[in-house]
Amino acid sequence: MAINGQWTLHYGWGCTGSYGQTGITFNNNGTFSSQGYTGKWIQNDGMILFQYDTANKTTYGGNFTGNAMVGMMSTFAGLNGCWYAIRVGSTIMRDEEHKLEFDSSGTKAKQ
Repeated sequence: MAINGQWTLHYGWGCTGSYGQTGITFNNNGTFSSQGYTGKWIQNDGMILFQYDTANKTTYGGNFTGNAMVGMMSTFAGLNGCWYAIRVGSTIMRDEEHKLEFDSSGTKAKQ
């Protein structure tokens, strides 16, 4: 599945669990844009790598499947962090709204 299109990028420097968010658009030609910045991206076998064209070459790498991506990022200035992205238009439901057969541990969910 191609990742081209609009996504919401959630990023957290230091992996503290606190995330900022911004829109990001992945173009068919291997480029992307976000917050007035541009860069290049590549995907292969469920992996994604994208790098900003800025001086510190901030690089995001991770996995993707369907409408979600998750990974880690780093800069040449020594910043590191965690990120995830959700394709714009995806439906996200809380557990209470969507009754699952199994819980997060793989145990049969209590109904």
